[in-house]
Amino acid sequence: MSDISVMQLESFFNDLSTTDQRKIFIDAFRRTAKPLVNRAKANAPSRTGNLRKSIGTLAPPKEIKLLVGAMKGRGKKGWHGHLVENGTQERFRRSKTGTGATGKMVGSHFFEQAYKGTESEIEKNVETEYYIAIDRAIIRINKKK
Repeated sequence: MSDISVMQLESFFNDLSTTDQRKIFIDAFRRTAKPLVNRAKANAPSRTGNLRKSIGTLAPPKEIKLLVGAMKGRGKKGWHGHLVENGTQERFRRSKTGTGATGKMVGSHFFEQAYKGTESEIEKNVETEYYIAIDRAIIRINKKK
């Protein structure tokens, strides 16, 4: 893109409402984060597949940010994602019969590996996807008029 068209797109973006700016941001970064989500799903250790199914993106309402990771609640079962990623310390539980159970879980660092594997791809694609999202917003806004 030439400098003039980039400046025009940035000017257009700055004149938009906060809601429209949020939509553009979320759209661009969801598309940019797709390789990270796919790699994390592929790396996730899976017994039942619940952790793998829960990995995705989440845009908190009324905030201009995007969260990527294992989701919990609303049918997603990624409650244990942080334990699988980081592991646990040695733990002990006493049962009713008097015997105990001990254990330690070693972290797999599946998400960290996915991030390191896709970091350069994300950095390379973020600006392009951002300008594509602005272009899509221009088309959407012009259709409303």
